[in-house]
Amino acid sequence: MKKIFKTIIKEVSQLIFSIIQSYPDTSRGAKLRKNFWSKRLRKCGTNPEFKRGSGIGFPELIDIGSNFILGHDALITAGHSEGIFIGNNVSLSRGTFVHASNHNIDNVNIPIMEQGTSCSKINFNNKNYSIIIKDDVWIGSKCILLTGTYLETGCVVSAGSVISGKYEPYSIIAGNPGRVIKKRI
Repeated sequence: MKKIFKTIIKEVSQLIFSIIQSYPDTSRGAKLRKNFWSKRLRKCGTNPEFKRGSGIGFPELIDIGSNFILGHDALITAGHSEGIFIGNNVSLSRGTFVHASNHNIDNVNIPIMEQGTSCSKINFNNKNYSIIIKDDVWIGSKCILLTGTYLETGCVVSAGSVISGKYEPYSIIAGNPGRVIKKRI
C-alpha cells in the first residue's frame, strides 16, 4: 500500500509540473512558474521570469541572480556537475540549452552509458561551478552552453552558437564552436 501511495504522489507531482510548465504566458502562468522555480533553486534573486515550456534540471545546484529570463522551451541542467552560476540581468532566449556535464566516452570497451560523466570545475567567489554566466549577458535563441563555459560581464552569444571555454568581457560570440567575432566596446 505504501508503494502505491508513493507512486500516486509521484504521478500527481509530475502532472502538476507539466501543468505549470505548459501554462500559457499569462500573469498567472508567470506567477506559477516563478513560485515553483524560485523555491527549488539553490539561490534565486528578485524578478525572475520563466517562460512557457522552460525547465530546470537539478535546481538545487543552480544560483541565479536578479532580473533573469529563461525563454520559451529553454532548459538548464546541472546534473552530475559542480553547479551553475548565473548573474544579474541575464537572458537565455528561446530554445537555449545549458548543460553542465558530459558523458565520458574514452573507453570503447565499455558502453557510453556505463562510463559515467565528467564536468569542469571553475572556482568563482570561493565556490566551484561548472558553468558561470556573469552579469548583463544575453544568449540568443537555440544556443548550447557546455560544461566549462565562462561568460564574463556583458557578453552576447549569437543565436545557434555552441560554446565552451572562457570569454572576455563584452565579447560577441558566434558559431560552432563559438568564437569571438567582435567586442561590444
